[in-house]
Amino acid sequence: MSGEKETDYVVDEERLRRIREEETRRERIRQENAERKKLIGDIKQQKTSLSSIANKLTELLQSTPQGIKDSFGSAVNNAEVWIQDSKKSVMYSEVDIPNTSLRTRLNYLNSIRTDGQELMKNLTINFTKDADSIEKSLREELLNLNNHFADNRDNLTLWSGNETTNKITKKLSDINRFIKEKRFPDATNMKKDLTHNLQSQTEYTKKCVTLFNQYEQDKELINHWFEEEIPDIESKFSIIKQALSDEKYGDIEAHLTETQKNIVDKTAEAKELDEKNQKRDYVFASLKAVCNSMGFDTVKETVEGKGPSNRIIYIVDTFSQGKIKFYLGLDNIKADSGIVEDHCMSEFDKVSESLKKNFGVKTRFRMLHEHSAPLKKRLDEIGGSGYDKVINAER
Repeated sequence: MSGEKETDYVVDEERLRRIREEETRRERIRQENAERKKLIGDIKQQKTSLSSIANKLTELLQSTPQGIKDSFGSAVNNAEVWIQDSKKSVMYSEVDIPNTSLRTRLNYLNSIRTDGQELMKNLTINFTKDADSIEKSLREELLNLNNHFADNRDNLTLWSGNETTNKITKKLSDINRFIKEKRFPDATNMKKDLTHNLQSQTEYTKKCVTLFNQYEQDKELINHWFEEEIPDIESKFSIIKQALSDEKYGDIEAHLTETQKNIVDKTAEAKELDEKNQKRDYVFASLKAVCNSMGFDTVKETVEGKGPSNRIIYIVDTFSQGKIKFYLGLDNIKADSGIVEDHCMSEFDKVSESLKKNFGVKTRFRMLHEHSAPLKKRLDEIGGSGYDKVINAER
């Protein structure tokens, strides 16, 4: 029958629910598949980046001289470890793992890529800018070492010997070669060792030069009074030279201290003896003048012994009373004569009076058998100054 028709309908709710659930499930699967596709794509891109960074790092390491790499050992080791880890990550398969694991995997790869980029950046700076800075610093330090060595070479050769200076020269050459070869750790270690050794050598060499110059200045004076000490002192200097050559710096310090004390002590003693000798020379010249004024004739002048124990022997002929032999030590005068005892002391009193009046030398001769207390003699009362010292002027 023709014409419009109409009916009510009732949908089965359970069936409708199942249909909607199925649509939701299909949408979820579609979204998961889309996410998975994107995650796998992103992971693939990260792996491509990792491979690229690993290749660049490998190329950088292979093209960098070993000496420079040794200067940045820790950074180089981190890069090598990263390269191995990145290769393992690239080889890892993401098949049949859920999206949640893929997301974790992507974050991990992204972190590795960031680390690799940072390593590449830092190593590039290390191998270029930092390496240039290290090389510049090493060359400046080497120049300072060369200048320091040149300034002290003569003294080092004199005191440490040619063998020592040749060793230093070779080490300086080796350091320069290491720098050219970019072997900065080797250059740094050798420079450190040489710097310490050269500083010690020059320090003790300067002490030796100072002490030896002091010795040379006083050698003539020491030799005059302590001739037997000279071989021992010069032997000490030879021992010090050998210790310098052997780099036995502890021994050098001990030898220098001992030798310096010996030189200082002997110089002080020699100066004291020299001062006494100058006064004795004056006394001797005064005694000769007095004897000459008294009409005595000089028979002999000589020196008995050497060093502090020497005495001047002065023999005069009085003609009327015989000969007098004077012994002038550094502290007293002794005399031996054949003058009759009655006239003996009067003659010596005349000598003492003339010495005092005309030359300012105070003496008083006495017989050896006299037991009077020692006399005070104005030893250096020449020109009116001096000091009192207990001393005997004996006959």
